[in-house]
Amino acid sequence: MLRRRNRNALLKKIGFIALVVLLLWLIGRTIPYLFRADAPDEAAAIAQEFYKYEQTGDFGSSWELFHPLMKERFPKSAYLQSRAHIFMQHFGVETFDLEMEKPEREFDVTVIDGVKPFAEAYRIGVTQKFTGTFGQFKIVQNCYIVKDGDDWTLLWYYPKNGDTETEHDKTE
Repeated sequence: MLRRRNRNALLKKIGFIALVVLLLWLIGRTIPYLFRADAPDEAAAIAQEFYKYEQTGDFGSSWELFHPLMKERFPKSAYLQSRAHIFMQHFGVETFDLEMEKPEREFDVTVIDGVKPFAEAYRIGVTQKFTGTFGQFKIVQNCYIVKDGDDWTLLWYYPKNGDTETEHDKTE
């Protein structure tokens, strides 16, 4: 009879220790997410930096802030030539004003059709106001800031074929 009590007590102690270890493991995995309050600020800073480079015509530096999917879509030399050609030569733009919305955190975001959704992203609405050869005009575009390893990177939104409305646009 004494052995059964000792065995039950031993099993209870092992169970208690396993529960404590499990809880400590869960807490350890959760703590980094509690201190991510600066993530929206970091995302906004990357978008701001990207568009500041664009404003000064430093398209090479802005390209470096792209997510690898964007770099794949636009090889660096093609991006440099196209951006400079379209904005500076075609539209006669020397610089532009910029307005950015506050970053909004989204989950399971499909930014590019056919690509696995991102678990977490920050959507930022960007309005570029140009004055050029053809007068004043605006480009309004959603960009997404996502983590690629340790770095924040920028993507532009590419909806499904024919779908030009985002969930955000539907609510406005």
